[in-house]
Amino acid sequence: MSEPLISVIIPVYGVEQYLNHCVESVTAQTYRNLEIILVDDGSKDRCPAMCDEWASKDPRIHVVHKINGGLSSARNAGLDVATGEYIAFVDSDDWIEPTMLETMLGWMRKHATAGVVMCGTEKDYEDGRKEHIDGHLPEREFSSDEALHDFLHHRNRMASAVWNKLFKADFFTGTSHIRFPEGLNNEDYYVLAQVYRTMRGILFNPEALYHYCIRPDSITTAGLNAHSFDRAKIADKCREYLLESGYQDQASLDYFVMQGRYDIVYDLARMNMDSAVLNTWRKELAAKAKPVYRDASVGFADKMKIYMLAWFPKLYVRMTRH
Repeated sequence: MSEPLISVIIPVYGVEQYLNHCVESVTAQTYRNLEIILVDDGSKDRCPAMCDEWASKDPRIHVVHKINGGLSSARNAGLDVATGEYIAFVDSDDWIEPTMLETMLGWMRKHATAGVVMCGTEKDYEDGRKEHIDGHLPEREFSSDEALHDFLHHRNRMASAVWNKLFKADFFTGTSHIRFPEGLNNEDYYVLAQVYRTMRGILFNPEALYHYCIRPDSITTAGLNAHSFDRAKIADKCREYLLESGYQDQASLDYFVMQGRYDIVYDLARMNMDSAVLNTWRKELAAKAKPVYRDASVGFADKMKIYMLAWFPKLYVRMTRH
């Protein structure tokens, strides 16, 4: 085929209830020249057999069976065998619109400076509710510096995920050879920090082509566990990488490091965790917030939110819930 090959990497673990819907949405894409890589991450349910069944039905599907290593490990295993000119990621409990890859490839072709394109996301809840989380934002192309600044400040959806994007494969196969950090959640941030730093630009279009399904037992809805504090570790890891690469916007790096602690404290207070754990991270947030308070580019209202959460976390969460 003259059309470029797109590699779609789908990590699979414990999702037998959702897997068929996900894979069907990928195999039904209007863009046909696909390499669909199902990475069975040592799943204990029917997923390994289901992956093999899909491969027997569609020659575009390849299956990697591996011992359990987590989401990052599964995605890396997919990247290691991908041969496409472009790379897309789809989580196995989500699904995509039938025109997603064709549309996003079209965006890529129209914007020569974009090494990445990003679509809008619709959250699908189990009770039937739907929420287009970025539909209010305009289409826009960001330079590397603009994307990094908004990523570090969590603005304009630049701090999102890898699954609502189409990447040129060079980020993962070229000299950058970007990979996900294994053993940590919020791994997407570390990949995006590297992609944004090395790309020329990214195009964002709010059209909701990716469906992010919210289920009670997903990583993002889990209670306190071994990965509850990974957001701080990833924030620090991103900061270290960006500093080593020569990035010089110290104020934005300070904000990003603070935000990692802010998210942890908010979740701990929301889950009404015991005071000892909450107090440890509240103090951590208060310490990391000091340079942010001195940053004139951060608004007074935002500074007050940070201050309230750092000193009165449970009160702040109760106030913001109403």
